[in-house]
Amino acid sequence: MFVFSYTSGSTGPVAMGARVLVLAVVAATLWFLFVAPRPLGPFVPARGWQIGVYVLCVIAEFAVIAAGSGLLEAAGVAELRPALIALVVGVHFLPFAWAFKERMFYTLGGTLMLLGGAGLLIGTSTSALVAAVASGLAMACLVLAYSLGAFASRTRA
Repeated sequence: MFVFSYTSGSTGPVAMGARVLVLAVVAATLWFLFVAPRPLGPFVPARGWQIGVYVLCVIAEFAVIAAGSGLLEAAGVAELRPALIALVVGVHFLPFAWAFKERMFYTLGGTLMLLGGAGLLIGTSTSALVAAVASGLAMACLVLAYSLGAFASRTRA
Protein backbone atom coordinates (compact mmCIF):
# COMPACT_ATOMS: atom_id res chain seq x y z
CA MET A 1 0.00 0.00 0.00
CA PHE A 2 2.79 2.44 0.90
CA VAL A 3 4.47 1.94 -2.46
CA PHE A 4 1.38 2.70 -4.54
CA SER A 5 0.10 5.45 -2.24
CA TYR A 6 3.33 7.41 -2.27
CA THR A 7 4.36 6.88 -5.91
CA SER A 8 0.92 7.54 -7.41
CA GLY A 9 1.85 10.94 -8.82
CA SER A 10 5.07 9.77 -10.45
CA THR A 11 5.70 8.02 -13.73
CA GLY A 12 9.48 8.10 -13.37
CA PRO A 13 11.58 4.95 -13.63
CA VAL A 14 12.28 4.71 -9.89
CA ALA A 15 8.59 4.92 -8.97
CA MET A 16 7.61 2.47 -11.70
CA GLY A 17 10.42 0.13 -10.67
CA ALA A 18 9.24 0.22 -7.05
CA ARG A 19 5.69 -0.63 -8.12
CA VAL A 20 6.82 -3.51 -10.35
CA LEU A 21 9.13 -4.82 -7.63
CA VAL A 22 6.44 -4.79 -4.95
CA LEU A 23 3.98 -6.51 -7.31
CA ALA A 24 6.56 -9.20 -8.08
CA VAL A 25 7.30 -9.72 -4.38
CA VAL A 26 3.58 -9.94 -3.53
CA ALA A 27 3.05 -12.44 -6.39
CA ALA A 28 5.98 -14.54 -5.14
CA THR A 29 4.61 -14.40 -1.58
CA LEU A 30 1.20 -15.60 -2.73
CA TRP A 31 2.88 -18.38 -4.71
CA PHE A 32 4.82 -19.60 -1.68
CA LEU A 33 1.83 -19.35 0.63
CA PHE A 34 -0.78 -21.03 -1.56
CA VAL A 35 0.81 -22.91 -4.48
CA ALA A 36 4.14 -24.13 -3.10
CA PRO A 37 3.83 -23.64 0.67
CA ARG A 38 6.73 -24.01 3.06
CA PRO A 39 6.51 -25.10 6.70
CA LEU A 40 5.70 -22.00 8.76
CA GLY A 41 5.27 -23.64 12.15
CA PRO A 42 2.13 -24.75 13.93
CA PHE A 43 -1.02 -22.67 13.53
CA VAL A 44 -2.06 -21.19 16.85
CA PRO A 45 -5.48 -19.51 16.83
CA ALA A 46 -5.66 -16.09 18.47
CA ARG A 47 -7.18 -15.94 21.93
CA GLY A 48 -9.49 -13.23 23.25
CA TRP A 49 -6.78 -11.18 24.96
CA GLN A 50 -4.65 -11.31 21.80
CA ILE A 51 -7.54 -9.91 19.77
CA GLY A 52 -7.85 -7.21 22.45
CA VAL A 53 -4.18 -6.30 22.05
CA TYR A 54 -4.68 -6.14 18.28
CA VAL A 55 -7.74 -3.87 18.55
CA LEU A 56 -6.07 -1.56 21.09
CA CYS A 57 -2.94 -1.29 18.92
CA VAL A 58 -4.93 -0.38 15.83
CA ILE A 59 -6.95 2.24 17.75
CA ALA A 60 -3.74 3.66 19.24
CA GLU A 61 -2.11 3.65 15.80
CA PHE A 62 -4.90 5.77 14.31
CA ALA A 63 -4.89 8.12 17.31
CA VAL A 64 -1.10 8.62 17.21
CA ILE A 65 -1.13 9.19 13.44
CA ALA A 66 -3.92 11.77 13.83
CA ALA A 67 -2.17 13.54 16.72
CA GLY A 68 1.23 13.41 15.03
CA SER A 69 -0.21 14.69 11.77
CA GLY A 70 -1.72 17.62 13.65
CA LEU A 71 1.63 18.39 15.27
CA LEU A 72 3.43 18.20 11.93
CA GLU A 73 0.86 20.50 10.35
CA ALA A 74 1.11 22.96 13.24
CA ALA A 75 4.89 22.96 12.82
CA GLY A 76 4.54 23.64 9.10
CA VAL A 77 6.02 20.30 8.03
CA ALA A 78 2.92 18.32 7.06
CA GLU A 79 4.89 16.87 4.13
CA LEU A 80 6.66 14.61 6.67
CA ARG A 81 3.42 12.70 7.32
CA PRO A 82 4.41 9.64 5.20
CA ALA A 83 7.48 9.09 7.41
CA LEU A 84 5.38 9.55 10.55
CA ILE A 85 2.93 6.92 9.31
CA ALA A 86 5.76 4.47 8.57
CA LEU A 87 7.19 5.03 12.05
CA VAL A 88 3.85 4.57 13.81
CA VAL A 89 2.95 1.50 11.76
CA GLY A 90 6.32 0.06 12.80
CA VAL A 91 5.66 0.76 16.48
CA HIS A 92 2.23 -0.85 16.31
CA PHE A 93 3.77 -4.17 15.21
CA LEU A 94 5.87 -4.54 18.37
CA PRO A 95 3.01 -5.46 20.72
CA PHE A 96 1.82 -7.95 18.09
CA ALA A 97 5.16 -9.77 18.39
CA TRP A 98 4.61 -10.13 22.12
CA ALA A 99 0.90 -10.95 22.01
CA PHE A 100 1.06 -13.42 19.14
CA LYS A 101 4.57 -14.69 19.94
CA GLU A 102 5.56 -14.04 16.34
CA ARG A 103 9.15 -12.84 16.00
CA MET A 104 8.66 -11.61 12.44
CA PHE A 105 6.73 -8.67 13.89
CA TYR A 106 9.85 -7.51 15.79
CA THR A 107 11.83 -7.40 12.55
CA LEU A 108 8.99 -5.78 10.63
CA GLY A 109 8.27 -3.23 13.34
CA GLY A 110 11.92 -2.38 13.89
CA THR A 111 12.57 -1.96 10.18
CA LEU A 112 9.62 0.38 9.69
CA MET A 113 10.54 2.35 12.80
CA LEU A 114 14.08 2.88 11.50
CA LEU A 115 12.94 3.90 8.03
CA GLY A 116 10.15 6.18 9.26
CA GLY A 117 12.37 7.67 11.96
CA ALA A 118 15.12 8.37 9.44
CA GLY A 119 12.62 10.08 7.14
CA LEU A 120 11.46 12.29 9.99
CA LEU A 121 14.99 13.08 11.19
CA ILE A 122 16.22 14.02 7.73
CA GLY A 123 13.13 16.17 7.57
CA THR A 124 12.54 16.72 3.87
CA SER A 125 9.58 15.92 1.70
CA THR A 126 11.77 13.57 -0.33
CA SER A 127 13.07 11.76 2.76
CA ALA A 128 9.52 11.24 4.01
CA LEU A 129 8.38 9.80 0.68
CA VAL A 130 11.47 7.60 0.36
CA ALA A 131 10.93 6.34 3.92
CA ALA A 132 7.34 5.42 3.15
CA VAL A 133 8.10 3.70 -0.16
CA ALA A 134 11.09 1.87 1.34
CA SER A 135 8.83 0.78 4.21
CA GLY A 136 6.36 -0.68 1.74
CA LEU A 137 9.10 -2.54 -0.09
CA ALA A 138 10.57 -3.76 3.20
CA MET A 139 7.15 -5.00 4.39
CA ALA A 140 6.62 -6.91 1.15
CA CYS A 141 10.10 -8.45 1.31
CA LEU A 142 9.73 -9.46 4.97
CA VAL A 143 6.36 -11.09 4.31
CA LEU A 144 7.99 -12.94 1.39
CA ALA A 145 10.75 -14.10 3.74
CA TYR A 146 8.04 -15.22 6.16
CA SER A 147 6.28 -17.17 3.38
CA LEU A 148 9.58 -18.93 2.68
CA GLY A 149 9.82 -20.05 6.30
CA ALA A 150 12.57 -17.64 7.36
CA PHE A 151 10.79 -16.90 10.64
CA ALA A 152 9.46 -20.42 11.31
CA SER A 153 10.28 -21.87 14.68
CA ARG A 154 13.13 -24.35 14.45
CA THR A 155 11.85 -26.24 17.48
CA ARG A 156 8.55 -27.94 18.19
CA ALA A 157 6.03 -25.90 20.19
